[in-house]
Amino acid sequence: MEGYQEANEISLVDLILYCLRRWRWIVVCMILLAGAAGTYKYQATIMDNQLKKENQLKQSRAEKDEEAGVENETIIFEDPVSSAISFSVIGMIGGVCLVCLIFGMSYVMSGKLQDVSNFQQKFGMSLLGVVRKRETKKKIFGFIDRWICRLEEGPCAKIPRNEQIKIAAVNIQNAIRKNPEKKIKRIMLAGTVASNVVTEICEEISEEIEEITFSPYRQIIFHAAALKKLEYYDGIVFIEKKEESYERLIRQEKELALDRNVSVLGVIVC
Repeated sequence: MEGYQEANEISLVDLILYCLRRWRWIVVCMILLAGAAGTYKYQATIMDNQLKKENQLKQSRAEKDEEAGVENETIIFEDPVSSAISFSVIGMIGGVCLVCLIFGMSYVMSGKLQDVSNFQQKFGMSLLGVVRKRETKKKIFGFIDRWICRLEEGPCAKIPRNEQIKIAAVNIQNAIRKNPEKKIKRIMLAGTVASNVVTEICEEISEEIEEITFSPYRQIIFHAAALKKLEYYDGIVFIEKKEESYERLIRQEKELALDRNVSVLGVIVC
């Protein structure tokens, strides 16, 4: 029971970074809710002031008030602009809290691979490497994304993507040497994500380790033919994608490999 709890504990730092990576959504929701709250308060204040004016007119027409010695009640009118600004600030804070709550629930309940800091303890497999995704196009305020990336990865953020793939290839070679009693000559590259996502990684690993025969990327969870071919390989390397691959499927594919006496060398996360 204790091991189960440790394996499923949530990293608060990773959760915060998960929300920070979606800062554009946070800004949009913040602006929308701030505008909605400010507009509502502005119109409500104008209507309230109008009602106060009508009440003031009714009081001024009451001739008996002055004769009876009753003073007219002083009516204070609110400034609709300042009221709208104060409500916009409240809406802005509420928008941030709401969208962060939604992202937090998605992080916890999605069942997808999120934090990789304790990967080996969690899945019982070596983490051979983490490959940063390639930036396909320049985004508006991309410097914020790069700052969040440096905040998340630290010094590793300066390592180029191709160098990260080479590091993963070196770790694969090291994992092969750790099994001297079992000669590994054929390795299957497998996982649960679409093959076009990891094509570049598979090709570069095959080029870096020429003495090993690598298979094309296969999904042994979803295709019976790929699972059947697993029996003809000595080892397997899984390539999974952060925030896309499901943890239960990663565990399932590991068990499928072990049941067929295929050495699980480790996992590359991209």
